Amino acid sequence: MSIRFKLIMLVLAVLTPTLLASAFAIYYVYTDQRAKVEESMRATTRAFALAVDRDLSRRDAIIEALAAAPSLDRNDLQEFYEHAKRITPSQENTIILFDLEGQQLLNTRVPIDSELPHNSAATVELKDFAKPIIVSDLYMAPVAQVPSFAVRRPVMRDGRVSYFISMGSFASQLSSVLEDQQLPSGWLAVIIDSSAHVVARNIDPETYIGRSIREPMLSLLLENVTREGFLDTHSFEGTEIRSYFNKAPASGWTAVIALPQDELRRSAIMASAGVIFGSLILLGIALALAFWMGRKIAHPLHILDQTAQALGRGEAVKPVPTGMVETDRTAAVLAQASEEIQSANALLNQRVDEAITQVERSQKALLQGQKLEALGRLTGGIAHDFNNLLQTLTMGLELAELSSTDPRAQKALDACSRSVVRGTKLTRQLMAFSRSRVDEARTVDLRAVLIGMGDLLDGALPSRVTLKLEVPEYSWSVFMDPLQCELAVLNMVFNARDAMPNGGEILVSLSRTYLNEGEVEGLAAGDYIALAVKDNGQGMTEEVQARALEPFFTTKEVGQGTGLGLAQVYGFAVHSQGTVLIDSTLGVGTTVTVLLPMGEMAFIEHNDSVSAEANAPLSARVLLVDDDEQVRQVVGPMLEELGFSVTVANNADEALQCYEAAREGPVEQRPDIIFSDIIMPGRMDGIGLALALREREPDLPIVLATGYTEHALKDYGFKVLSKPYDLKTLAQTLKEELKRKAV
Repeated sequence: MSIRFKLIMLVLAVLTPTLLASAFAIYYVYTDQRAKVEESMRATTRAFALAVDRDLSRRDAIIEALAAAPSLDRNDLQEFYEHAKRITPSQENTIILFDLEGQQLLNTRVPIDSELPHNSAATVELKDFAKPIIVSDLYMAPVAQVPSFAVRRPVMRDGRVSYFISMGSFASQLSSVLEDQQLPSGWLAVIIDSSAHVVARNIDPETYIGRSIREPMLSLLLENVTREGFLDTHSFEGTEIRSYFNKAPASGWTAVIALPQDELRRSAIMASAGVIFGSLILLGIALALAFWMGRKIAHPLHILDQTAQALGRGEAVKPVPTGMVETDRTAAVLAQASEEIQSANALLNQRVDEAITQVERSQKALLQGQKLEALGRLTGGIAHDFNNLLQTLTMGLELAELSSTDPRAQKALDACSRSVVRGTKLTRQLMAFSRSRVDEARTVDLRAVLIGMGDLLDGALPSRVTLKLEVPEYSWSVFMDPLQCELAVLNMVFNARDAMPNGGEILVSLSRTYLNEGEVEGLAAGDYIALAVKDNGQGMTEEVQARALEPFFTTKEVGQGTGLGLAQVYGFAVHSQGTVLIDSTLGVGTTVTVLLPMGEMAFIEHNDSVSAEANAPLSARVLLVDDDEQVRQVVGPMLEELGFSVTVANNADEALQCYEAAREGPVEQRPDIIFSDIIMPGRMDGIGLALALREREPDLPIVLATGYTEHALKDYGFKVLSKPYDLKTLAQTLKEELKRKAV
């Protein structure tokens, strides 16, 4: 694809959004202008209707004053005629007096003694008395023979009608009302009477006064469907118009303002044409400039291409001026490159050596990681074997305690039990190191955890480093995994120790803080416990501080650090719904703070809190699965001691065969609950056995036991006991699972 074509595409890409924006702007202006014009039509029509009422009200006021003339009380028509003649000297307005039969008694347009016509339509119906203005429809005046209208009023004397008085006016007089509106050129204004005839019109009135209006407005006005609204229709001239009508509240006449549809569209069409024309011109100029610039750019690039080919052949090249700064600079660089090719080769060799060194360093780091992984698996396996031994000892000691009454023997058994507890803690630390253990998150007292680690921390620090522990006098509860917490504290303390090669002081403290919403990213507002480890060591740079929580990032030499310490701290904090903050200054020291949400003041000790009901005899069939013979020899009898009927299997395959055989037999011989170890030899482990049994019997209670596993057990939903477990915990767990099935 040539540069010229790319320039043309660039111009089109730049101009296309502009053209689209112009089109949107035209549409917006068109709709906005149309809405403004319609709103202006609405307001103008309403004002126009009120102006028609004002004009008719003025005429009504005149005849109202004449109706109160004393001459009518005396029936002195001559005096009343002269009085009315003075009020309406013009021939365009006339005062007419009727009797109750509709006979004209006098007409100011003719002498008083002239013969006058009979006009029954001049009378006023009783139903019209309540109207604010009683105005007639358009009619042909009998005397003047021109289109006229009249405002009428009854003359009341002693509570009854004596006469009817009317002020007749030529329809042409309403042209002044139209002129007062000062409508824009091209706008049509029409006054329509109550029978839907044109009374006045600002365009060609002589032709259309007296004409009946067209549908659909005709039906709307005659049927009183609505008092106002927009209509799209045609004028008498056949022009497509948009009109707004409003019925005057006093007279009942209708005022109409109309605008040709072409007038509404003309402004938008003109704007669109202008923008389109201008856009086409702009596009043509831009394409021409792009074509011209493409030619100007292509020639220097051709020269540069020839120079590069010569350099590729190993020839000595010199920069050729092209008139373009960029290509001249590139040509100069190519010429310099031909002179520096030997030094570039030397630099390349140096970088190859550095790359080899880096590869060797990476291989050492990989070996270190593999060694740690192998060590983790080894410690996990050792922890598993130790847990089985401790499990045997735990059950054996409990059995011995139940059967022995000798105080000296009891004292020895207590000492053995304490040793088992200590061994349990050691194996759990091994499992924490291997990062493969059962999740034991629960509500614990963080203060008690730190105090319990005091001896461990003192023993882990050299004599040149002093440890100071600041904890409150009262308990603070946190929902977390206590062993992961201990590992996190150890990692932070070890990092602080390594940051003080010449010695110093490490401060481990607990404090309470309240966070507002948004104060710390990712944490909601509320009370938090701050677990801080502070040292006065070397500190961190901003770059190191930014990457300190990344897995495998370390500033230590290969073999001296894995880069997993603070990563584990961060993982523990996030798993506990908290976070980690680092505050460090070079030469001053570092403070690593773990923020943990404060929990409710309740602590779960699942071993000691087991009720005495756990020791109550139970009646159920248990399928015990464990590959360790010693565990089977002590756990099986203990289950029988609790009242269970026990069937023993050495591995998962044998357990599955026992289950299938029991299903084929009587119902009372089928196992009520499965209690299985997780780590077992064979094609299936405890998890595989549990999943297979779940497929066959989804509601079968299953309890697993382990001290080491690579499975995320919470993803499977099984109840899990950590080895070594005691008799109370085992009995309570089995009882709870059986109760859950019953429910």
